[in-house]
Amino acid sequence: MKIKVKYFLNFKKITGCSDEEFFFKNNGVSVKDLFKILCDKHQIEYEEIASKGIIMVNNRSINQLKKENTILNDGDKLIIMPMISGG
Repeated sequence: MKIKVKYFLNFKKITGCSDEEFFFKNNGVSVKDLFKILCDKHQIEYEEIASKGIIMVNNRSINQLKKENTILNDGDKLIIMPMISGG
């Protein structure tokens, strides 16, 4: 199973890349499971992003899905970006 993660703005700087792919042997990987890997690799923690940023799966906010319990499928795209405001 392949999941693509896209990073925007400061997360792009933290990771040193705009996107990367993660491969899993089994299906049934949750957003929380993926964030464990992101935390180990880039120190990107789910709780911090969920409170200060935006997490999307296939262009849908995980708040519209099952949040960190959202199950990812082969070919899904997870997007991580900071909250953006302007005036």
